[in-house]
Amino acid sequence: RARQLVIEDDLEQARDVCLILIDFNLDNTPAVELYQSVQSAITKRNVEVKKVAAEDTLSEYKKTVAETKIKQDLAKTYKAVTNATTGKKVYLDQDFNNNYRTVTWDVLLGLANANHVLEDTTQAVKFGVSADTSLFYRGENISAGIDAGGSAMVLNLLGSKAMHWTGSGVASFSLNKVNKYLALRTGFLALGKNHGTLDVEPEIFMTPVAGLGFRSIKFGKSGYLETAIDYYPGHLFADTIDVALGFQLITTYVMAEMGDFNIYFRVGMKDSFMLKETKVVNDAKIFLAIGVGDYE
Repeated sequence: RARQLVIEDDLEQARDVCLILIDFNLDNTPAVELYQSVQSAITKRNVEVKKVAAEDTLSEYKKTVAETKIKQDLAKTYKAVTNATTGKKVYLDQDFNNNYRTVTWDVLLGLANANHVLEDTTQAVKFGVSADTSLFYRGENISAGIDAGGSAMVLNLLGSKAMHWTGSGVASFSLNKVNKYLALRTGFLALGKNHGTLDVEPEIFMTPVAGLGFRSIKFGKSGYLETAIDYYPGHLFADTIDVALGFQLITTYVMAEMGDFNIYFRVGMKDSFMLKETKVVNDAKIFLAIGVGDYE
């Protein structure tokens, strides 16, 4: 029976049978020899089992380490995007077009605009309204579009009671393979000062625009950052203006998603700097705007 159990690979039962035989007859040499063989086989088997278990554990650990490294490399190279409907996650190139739609747009109305004009030692503070819109195409290789807008500073708080106004249309171009956020800017700008009063002579400065900026930089859960610095070569044709530059910093936030469009809130600053012979003119505007658009 003990030998049959060995054949059936039930070593523990075979060992117990041998022990029973030995207990009844210590001189049963075949039983003693079989017991020793079975016990040796059990010990050897247990060693092999532990070895295999250790190898499996090591293999599993190496697999876990390898998977972790792959995920880390994946996170550096690719961006995880989850389908909101199916919940399925896919990994896309980090430099992929983060806009689902090829064409994006927005229209915003600024109802809270503050304008501070410093000309030499003279200051003026005014309040007014503004409107801005943009339309952009975002392709695989290039992104291009136009920003247009204007403002009218009609409520005077300090300085002349004259109205100041601006109007602009600036096109932006980005090479996505180089940097999808970096944009070359070109367009036209008009600045009007001291209109609507006989106290001072009205001024209009019209100029082409050439600049460099960053746009559609996403931050936080729903924020977009845009910044730019522009050169106004129109000063070359104005006798009294030696240098003219512009700067802007704009942040836009998604307030609500309405399905076909989003509601946006925008806060920003636009600044125009001019050097007129020995006088410095700085025209700074801070604005709050709300509107609709689709950056999806």
